[in-house]
Amino acid sequence: MEKRYKIGLFFVLVLISVLLVVLLWKRHTMDGFPNEGDQVEQNQAKPDVQSEPDDQVPKTAEEIYQVQKMTARTTADTVCIYENIDKKDGSMSVVVEKLPAKYIGLNRTELENLLAEDSLAPTLAEKQKGFKSQHLELFSAEKIKVLRIYDTTQETTGFYIMEVDGEVCVYKHDKTTLYFKTGLRVEHLPPDVRYELKNGKFMDSELQVYHFIESYSS
Repeated sequence: MEKRYKIGLFFVLVLISVLLVVLLWKRHTMDGFPNEGDQVEQNQAKPDVQSEPDDQVPKTAEEIYQVQKMTARTTADTVCIYENIDKKDGSMSVVVEKLPAKYIGLNRTELENLLAEDSLAPTLAEKQKGFKSQHLELFSAEKIKVLRIYDTTQETTGFYIMEVDGEVCVYKHDKTTLYFKTGLRVEHLPPDVRYELKNGKFMDSELQVYHFIESYSS
C-alpha cells in the first residue's frame, strides 16, 4: 500500500513539473525575448553612418582625378605653354613662358573666363601679329596649355578708279564694292586717262585717289 502511494506521489510531482514547464514556455513565447524588440528597433533607428559618406567619396582613380582637377589652382611655379597656330599655312610653334602674374591663383573656370576676356581685347602687339582667338587646352597646378590662333595673311588693300555711266567712281580692291562716287565726268578727262579707267586704274592708297580727283576736278 505504501509502495503504491509513493508511485502515485511521484507521478503527481512529474505532472506538476510538466505543467510548470508548459506555463513558463507559454509565458516566454507571449512576452517574447526581452531584448529582441529593443535590438531590432535600435538597429532600425540607428542611421547608416557609412553609407552616406561613401556616396560622396570618389571610388575610382578617374573620380579622384576629376575632384583634384576642380580644386587645383595655378601658382607662381605653374608652367605656361602657348601653342600658336597660323591659319595662313597651318604652321605651329610652341612657346614655354613663366605664368603671367594675372593668371596666378586661379582655378580652371576662372582662368578660362580671363582668357576669353583677353581674346576680346588683345594687346596692340598681339593684333600686329595677327591674333584671332585663344582657349585653354590643358589645366593643372603644374602646367597649363593655351592654344592661340593667328592669321598672318596680308590683307589686300588698294582702290580702283573706274568709269560707270559716264561718272568717275572709286571701288575697293575687289572692283565690285563701291567706295564712293566722285561726281567727276569722264568727258573732262584726257583720252589716255579715260582709256585707263575702262579697265580700272589702280591706286595704292586713299591719298593717291584724292590726288587724282583733285588733279582733274578743277
